Amino acid sequence: MKKLPQKQHDELFFYLERELKKLREVFEKVKVKKDADAFKLALSYFQDAKHFDKKKEYVKAFELVNYVWGILDALAISKDISVPKEIQKWFKNDFKGQSF
Repeated sequence: MKKLPQKQHDELFFYLERELKKLREVFEKVKVKKDADAFKLALSYFQDAKHFDKKKEYVKAFELVNYVWGILDALAISKDISVPKEIQKWFKNDFKGQSF
């Protein structure tokens, strides 16, 4: 298996750890309003990402982190989850006119 150059490895590891930390906070703070199945899917992918991170399979973990953010963004845009103001900056939705 081909290894990443050290600089790319370090960058991947930095971003992966940053995103895992943010997602831990997101899953603690968001509230599901509807479409709990999609939220459960995002949570399942998050658990898988943590599993691959522990196994040092960082590319797989980072790939799953991106799936999770995509699902969470879709849920926020469709207003199926409530996102507290302090973590809204991590989402693609502009949250205008939404109250939490």
